Amino acid sequence: MNHRSKRSALDPWDIGFGVVVFVGALLALFVWFPADIPTGFFFVNAIGREEPGDAFFPIILALLLLVLSVLHLVQSFYRSRQGNNAPATGELTSDNFKFLFIFIALMTVSLAIMYWLGPLTVAVLNSVGWLESSYRALTDTAPYKFIGYVVGGFVMTITLIAWTEGRIRWVAVVSVLITLTVAILIFDLLLKNVLLPPNADY
Repeated sequence: MNHRSKRSALDPWDIGFGVVVFVGALLALFVWFPADIPTGFFFVNAIGREEPGDAFFPIILALLLLVLSVLHLVQSFYRSRQGNNAPATGELTSDNFKFLFIFIALMTVSLAIMYWLGPLTVAVLNSVGWLESSYRALTDTAPYKFIGYVVGGFVMTITLIAWTEGRIRWVAVVSVLITLTVAILIFDLLLKNVLLPPNADY
């Protein structure tokens, strides 16, 4: 009886967010992707070799969102059973919009660096006579293919971490570098037919 009296009401915003993400991930996996992406998770190319299809990364992302939404819902129900109320949702304030503006600005700058730094570097090297090739021809050539991804990815993650923690710690820097390195090993070395972002756009 004491256990029941300890329960708190579920936060509708908390539950609603989890349900929306969960349903959206299911719709993407079973409705949107099968109808809109022709090659699926894997496909066999013209020479009979199996390789990641157009839906490879979208499916991974949707599965990740599905898992995270389930974990979010489980946490919400568990918090309710333990009698811990979720923080009050409150109202929109100028601080909310300030947060959103800073977040969008950080993401925009980081993605711009990721997209343009590689081609800009190649253009500069061409202008001084150290290189004679277009970036399009070098999208699968080291170190040029890594420039935008590494620098843009590092700027994006380290600034978000520093913003959240209020400081830059060497542990965060090392963690970001390790994460970027692992991603390169997976997507550049193990998955031979996958180009690191944003190289597939060139």
